[in-house]
Amino acid sequence: MRTVKVQLLPLLLLAWASAQETPILPVFTDTTKQAGISFEHCLGDDEISSILEATGSGCAFLDFDGDGLMDLYAVNGRYQEGISDRESHFKTVRTTSRLYRNKGNGTFQDVTEKAGVGASGYGMGVAVGDFDNDGHSDIYVTNFGKNILYHNNGNGTFADVTAKAGVACGQWTVGANWVDYDKDGYLDLFAGNYLEFDSKYRLFYEADVYPGPLAYPGQLSALYHNNRDGTFTDVSAKAGINKKGRAMGVLAADYDDDGWSDIFVANDAMQNYMYHNNGNGTFTEAGIECGAAFGQHGNAVSSMGGDFADFDGDGKLDLVVPAMNYIGIFRNLGRGLFEEISVPTGVARVSAQFWSWGGDFMDFDNDGWQDLVIANGDGHRLSEKQEQLLMRNVAGSSGQRVFVDVSRSAGPYFDTRSVARGLATGDFDNDGDLDFFVLNIDQASVLLRNDGGNRNNWLTVKLVGTKSNRDGVGARVIVRSGDFTQVAEKMSASTYLSQNDPRLHFGLGQRARVDEVTIKWPSGKTQILKDVMANQFLTVVEQ
Repeated sequence: MRTVKVQLLPLLLLAWASAQETPILPVFTDTTKQAGISFEHCLGDDEISSILEATGSGCAFLDFDGDGLMDLYAVNGRYQEGISDRESHFKTVRTTSRLYRNKGNGTFQDVTEKAGVGASGYGMGVAVGDFDNDGHSDIYVTNFGKNILYHNNGNGTFADVTAKAGVACGQWTVGANWVDYDKDGYLDLFAGNYLEFDSKYRLFYEADVYPGPLAYPGQLSALYHNNRDGTFTDVSAKAGINKKGRAMGVLAADYDDDGWSDIFVANDAMQNYMYHNNGNGTFTEAGIECGAAFGQHGNAVSSMGGDFADFDGDGKLDLVVPAMNYIGIFRNLGRGLFEEISVPTGVARVSAQFWSWGGDFMDFDNDGWQDLVIANGDGHRLSEKQEQLLMRNVAGSSGQRVFVDVSRSAGPYFDTRSVARGLATGDFDNDGDLDFFVLNIDQASVLLRNDGGNRNNWLTVKLVGTKSNRDGVGARVIVRSGDFTQVAEKMSASTYLSQNDPRLHFGLGQRARVDEVTIKWPSGKTQILKDVMANQFLTVVEQ
């Protein structure tokens, strides 16, 4: 039976919501088997017995072959000698990460072996970016141990260039992100490192099943500068990335709109970091000063992933941070400051009973307002499954934006339970509404198709940088239709260990055209397109 959550909403919000006319909302259809997706994540164990097994893994939508269709990459774990139970039936099972090619007819083909991207380490996350600006998406896989950088050869195959590139890291990297922090037109790489894990450490409370994050020292994360010749240099110390933490999710976006990409690190069981880009190759950690370091009560929480988006329509990038028990909603006040508002937006009460990992802003009904989809799952026991959340962004009683749980009306999938981790959103069938993929660690992962989101109009924007990095990462896109304006920033990885559709998606409601699309490129150029028709995939090449 599904856990009832609606009674936990603030009474004022409930009274208002009950008086509103409920629109016909989209439903999400489980199309996993029909699509030919057969991915099952491997813990390497029959039960969760360590923090390593509890932590992974992620997934990504990407267009690796450049045909305009979103392919899918899913990261896997494996049996780990000295960590996994010696009696585990996974001991003799070979598991790898998988790449599924979108065939364009609603189905996918497993091309892992042909493409050469079957990473067989204990996988955590994935970050996709064209690091050499050759027009082909490359794949970075994070691991417990050495990470892997796959260079896209442009012919359906990849080459492992980790050693040459110098980005193996060799620690326990969980989240990673591509970011052009110095705006030289090439993507740099941030690797968020987690714990000094000791599999022999056994002191823990019985109820916790295994030693938690506080049992181990944190690690220094790494910033790799792109040398523009296929190699990278570790510039962490020089750049001021010098605070040990327990990095889980990593985001890169210009939160204070000063023209330089900043880096947010969601840390486990401690304060979050916000590395503010000083614009001279260095960063200053400003998590406490900007108000994004702690949870709603000023306490350190177990932060997981996250996403940046303008959910309240004021032109500033807000932040969602999934965590254990409470999801953090940080409203951007401007001037480099955030305010935690998970309680007044209704999110705290809806999410209090869950252990949330992947979390994404996504306009699932194309009404122009950023909604929330959240992947939940217990961190200790495979038997403690949880349902996933879909929250719609609506106008509250005083005009403020609030989130209402609409999971129970969004299809049978939301009545099922699993132990979820990674989450990626994207329009895999190119029908104009956002679908999503959830990576589960206890059962088959799930591809959800959005049915009905395209009843409203939409616009999807693909960026191609020329002077800027080829992916356009760091570009800010402003879409104006009459007096309604939306702002989005092109990012690399987001949510938890995952990456979304690289195209920027804008719901337009009943608006049939857009007056202006403005792109502020990382190079400093501003490009404006006027009178753009809705319901199209628009490719914008930097001029």
